[in-house]
Amino acid sequence: VRGLVPSGDARAFFLARPRPQLLGIEGLEGPRDFPRLAEEAVAGARGDLEGVAAKGPIELVSALDGASNRLCRVADAAELCRNVHPNRDFVDSASEAVSTVASYMGEVNLDAGIYHGMVRAEASEDFSSAPLETRTVLRHMRVSMEHEGIHLLEAEKAECLQLQDLEQQLSFNLVQHHEQVSREDSGDTLWLPVEAVRGALGSRVEGLPRRSGSTDEVLLPGNSMWLEQVLKNTPCASTRRRVYEAQQAPDDEGDLGMAELLWVRQRLARVRGYGSWNEYAQREALLQSPRRVASFLEAAWDRLRPGIMADLSHLAAEKERLGLGEARLEAWDLPMLLQHCRRERSNVSEYLSYSTLMRGVDLVLSRLLGLRLVSETPPSGEVWHPSVQKFTLQEDGKVIGILYLDPFARAGKTVQSAQFTLQGSKTLVSGDRQTPITTLVFSLPIGGAGIPVSYAVTFMHEIGHALHSLLSRTELQHLSGTRGTIDFVEFPSHLFEHFVLDPACLATYASHATTGTEMPSEVLESFRRSRTEFAHIEAAQQLMYAVVDQAFYECHPPRPLVDGLDQRGIGQASGAAGMSGDADPAALVAKALAAAVEPFDRSIEGPFVGSFTKLLGLSRPAKFDHLVHYGGSYYCYLFNRALSAHVWRHGFEADPWAAEPGQRLRALLEGGSVVQSLGVIEALCPDAGGFSAEEVPLDALISMLTGNESRHL
Repeated sequence: VRGLVPSGDARAFFLARPRPQLLGIEGLEGPRDFPRLAEEAVAGARGDLEGVAAKGPIELVSALDGASNRLCRVADAAELCRNVHPNRDFVDSASEAVSTVASYMGEVNLDAGIYHGMVRAEASEDFSSAPLETRTVLRHMRVSMEHEGIHLLEAEKAECLQLQDLEQQLSFNLVQHHEQVSREDSGDTLWLPVEAVRGALGSRVEGLPRRSGSTDEVLLPGNSMWLEQVLKNTPCASTRRRVYEAQQAPDDEGDLGMAELLWVRQRLARVRGYGSWNEYAQREALLQSPRRVASFLEAAWDRLRPGIMADLSHLAAEKERLGLGEARLEAWDLPMLLQHCRRERSNVSEYLSYSTLMRGVDLVLSRLLGLRLVSETPPSGEVWHPSVQKFTLQEDGKVIGILYLDPFARAGKTVQSAQFTLQGSKTLVSGDRQTPITTLVFSLPIGGAGIPVSYAVTFMHEIGHALHSLLSRTELQHLSGTRGTIDFVEFPSHLFEHFVLDPACLATYASHATTGTEMPSEVLESFRRSRTEFAHIEAAQQLMYAVVDQAFYECHPPRPLVDGLDQRGIGQASGAAGMSGDADPAALVAKALAAAVEPFDRSIEGPFVGSFTKLLGLSRPAKFDHLVHYGGSYYCYLFNRALSAHVWRHGFEADPWAAEPGQRLRALLEGGSVVQSLGVIEALCPDAGGFSAEEVPLDALISMLTGNESRHL
């Protein structure tokens, strides 16, 4: 009888509630668990890789991928938490965990035994008979190790490692610098006339520092959103000019920092065996080379130019009609006129809410892909904030993916829109499928009603990224989901934007945020017209930023004489060229960028003063942070707009919910990023005819920008 009566400890076991586990990770209950789990993951990975170098291709890749999976499960969760968790203790411990895992992965990347094992495996007789994914992952891993300098002589390897450290530090410093000069408390200020800014800022003017003189003025913080509102809304040309010139003021420190980063990246590219950072960034890209990227941008410019000139003529005429001066555009006119002409000609945002967008997601999943997104109640402690939602992606009642959604803005939340992969697809040693897990983070207005169209487009863009991760059916996690080259993984997300941008598609699920009524046809027609207003100018700005990006990373400035470079002896190991400090590197970079945009400026004339690039307010390198984050790859946004418009027109537009295109789309998503090619994308619209990287189709994009789609309301 005594044996059947629970002891005190046993009673505690039966009565205890399950302990909270953040993100469902066993043992992740409090902040200090992150560093412990990171250490355990590293120890486990060491065991996974014991004797791995002697294995054949399949066993070698399986062991490496298993170790990577173990590490990423902790590091990816930590990366999410250090970006979104409201508890500072969690943020700090997550950063510590990321550092621990990154340090060990750096150690593995320099393991000569593992590297030579890879080389032997690729050269073995078993390699050719291994599955395509195994061969692709093995090659990808081997090349990644070579990018760390594993195959170089000791002096060159040391230089490669120093360059990598310096590149990371410079990138971090530049991002910090950009954030500092963008903050309202950066120290820069601007006095502006009260009456000129009152219409733009309303009652907020009353709380600003004021001085009296011939004209009453208020003091605005420099580089603030308030100045942006003034630039877009005040009719006073002299005030707009002062704001514009303040925004375009030189940033010598930032420009020099960009020249330093450029030199380091160019040197690092050469050490890795590439002619430029562009070549390195595009080594696995769909367009394959800087020459093809340049060809695409030139072709796009030729097609966009007539629409750009028409847009500019329209704006110039509107300036004259408003009594703001002659019909010639200054750079400080453009933001205000665009704001004025676009101002709520369509009230479509009244029909866009968080629930509306989720209804659209349900339609995509159920009608197009044959799936269900089921809301779940997460156990206590599984999510990092009460507003975070958990969903399971299901097929025939079986869970095939997990999505955490953090949709709304809150105090202290800085991430505007992002996707974080937490667990990739993979077949485990047991034969079971590892369930993909991903997180989407937004900062939608609280309540989620009356969402601007741009927010809705971004929401569906990120849904495309999430489904690419969740539907991936790869055998290995290394190239699952969005773990591929940027111009390939950006394609599904751009395609999903059309579920908002296509008016007839939007009408299928949009309803009034308050009354629930369907969107009237006149609102849809107004949306179709407003969607194309000045769209050529927006596309031109994207194009010119891409031109600057390509020109920047084809430029080879002299070695800047700054502490981070001249005290390390970097660049000496292999006789690096271009290391004289006689010329100003930032000035030479500026000259190269001016030369790159000059042919575009020469090829367009219109009702504007100065050059076209000046009219666009084309920022100096220090103000264009995409040069840091997406160096050599910024073209992919315009490229994928063209590619997705082509596929939408020929594969989805006639019936966005049809089963056959849905099956083709699902096949692409299930492939993850193992096969990254234009052929995979062409398969979505098999009747449209193929195309080469030399001739990316632009017809659908131009038709969309002008409002001449083949299907109307």
